[in-house]
Amino acid sequence: MSTADKATSRRRPPTFGPEPWPHPAPSGEWSYWDVWFAVACVVDCGGDWEAFDVRLTRERSGGVMRGTYLEPLWSHLLDLRERLMAAGLGAAELAGGAARDPKVVARARSKVWKQPLDGRAKTAPMRRTPSRRLSERALTGAWPRFPVSPQGPYKAFAEVVDLDRHHGQWATMAVAEALAETTVAQVGEPDGNTAKLLAVRRAALTCGVRALRVCDDSCGTLGEWLRRAVAEYAAVPWRRTAMPANVFWQDFLELLGEVGDFGGTYQQEAELFLHAGVRSDVDLVETLTRTLHSEYAAARWDFRAREILGLRVYAQVAAGAVDRFTATATVLGSEDWQPLEAMVSSALQLGDRASARAVLRAADRPGFHRDWVRCRSIELDGEGLT
Repeated sequence: MSTADKATSRRRPPTFGPEPWPHPAPSGEWSYWDVWFAVACVVDCGGDWEAFDVRLTRERSGGVMRGTYLEPLWSHLLDLRERLMAAGLGAAELAGGAARDPKVVARARSKVWKQPLDGRAKTAPMRRTPSRRLSERALTGAWPRFPVSPQGPYKAFAEVVDLDRHHGQWATMAVAEALAETTVAQVGEPDGNTAKLLAVRRAALTCGVRALRVCDDSCGTLGEWLRRAVAEYAAVPWRRTAMPANVFWQDFLELLGEVGDFGGTYQQEAELFLHAGVRSDVDLVETLTRTLHSEYAAARWDFRAREILGLRVYAQVAAGAVDRFTATATVLGSEDWQPLEAMVSSALQLGDRASARAVLRAADRPGFHRDWVRCRSIELDGEGLT
């Protein structure tokens, strides 16, 4: 290689993955990531995208931060398969001669199965993962169906909280104070406009969740504000507005998932449902939790899928629906002990020891907290003998 060629090679910008694939390929625009996926699928998985999905999950589920790179890569896989289906192409057609080039194969394998995923390397689908889309829907998706949209009040909150930069511990305390003061200013004097009150308090919660994502809340000030704010929102008499029950409850369930990520619902879950008036809508809430659970499971958002089952429990506890506990415990299993304890305690408070035992029997299946289930059963049997 001449000196000029070496200089040109040194000046060549690095390739991260989102850039267009520069070599001949089937009709349409394909990125390096698209071709790397196709090459890895052909050489390592026989061109079978289902086998590729299984291997991707296996290879990318480990590490200190479990699954950190899995969801972005899986999200790109979903998008790629949709585009290939629309174009009537398979992995082999997209990979073409690249699957026979040792350098491309080596790089594809490294990129897909091994290398960390740098921010500059992410494609649009890698940034807009299924869980991120569901999270954003939880924060603002229902707003157009509110009697008064929270979008207007939200602008006032966003003006006093800089959501585009990180806030240290002391600055976070100022953020919490600004949110509290802005809420008071927007609520103003009671004027009987419940729809406006609902919008203001809902907007405050979305801004609070987004603030917590960019704040160092080591002191807990912002988290404590969030706990009060969600309780105040649940206490708004939303039925006085034109808010449809199905819209309110789906938004409420999704919102509690986001707030719960920062401890905003901890040890007040059932109370929140009680104040929001779940007793007359327990059937609707149960139906909605089933639908949301299916969505989260399909998105492989396992944590949120388990969490929504817990919210189903707390709604039933708030409604005093002891007759539903055993069926719900059967679905929940032993993965999460706190909702199980909520049902057991509720049944005991109502003097229904048989239902408490039935909950524990139904949950006694392989899971993370099976030992707790069995210890609690022994404890309950001992209490019954005294």
